[in-house]
Amino acid sequence: YKVISAEEAASYINHNDNVGFSGFTASGSPKVVPMAIAQKAESEHAAGRPFQIGMFTGASTSDRLDGALARANAIKFRTPYQSCGDMRTAINQGSVPFFDLHLSELAPKMRYNAFGDVDIAVIEASHITDDGKIYLGTGVGIAPTVCRMAEKGVFVELNEWHSQRLIGMHDIYEIENPWSRRTVGINSITDRI
Repeated sequence: YKVISAEEAASYINHNDNVGFSGFTASGSPKVVPMAIAQKAESEHAAGRPFQIGMFTGASTSDRLDGALARANAIKFRTPYQSCGDMRTAINQGSVPFFDLHLSELAPKMRYNAFGDVDIAVIEASHITDDGKIYLGTGVGIAPTVCRMAEKGVFVELNEWHSQRLIGMHDIYEIENPWSRRTVGINSITDRI
């Protein structure tokens, strides 16, 4: 994997891109790349150019993601649930179009292309191994879906504060769409898929 700065990652994100972020609340949400995206938006606006992204998350995030992007006027739409004060203000003032739905419905609706393409995925990971395995942090959210769907690229924000004990904790499985869905092969507490 190529190691780049948060600012360089943000440089690949363009006006009108749809970006999917990992996490479930602040847990597992990227923290540094979103702030670099907000700084890019502020620079673009200061130069008289538009810059806003579509924003998908697994749940509410944190001030470092929702708040930073809301304050930078960097959001063309936001879905689903959110709980950040600055984002709520922007939504209520009508400057951020917002669509709320049950969190479990977002990934399937994204796979049905209900919201358009996913251009970029930005996920937080706890570890990356030498053989290329990526271990997510404490919140997964829609990470499997946005990573698979991202047409332009996936940026992995490594959070080295996470414990080594997270390795192997996740049992990530993306279910099929309804017309070809099968049973999930978990029948006891020790089963893995």
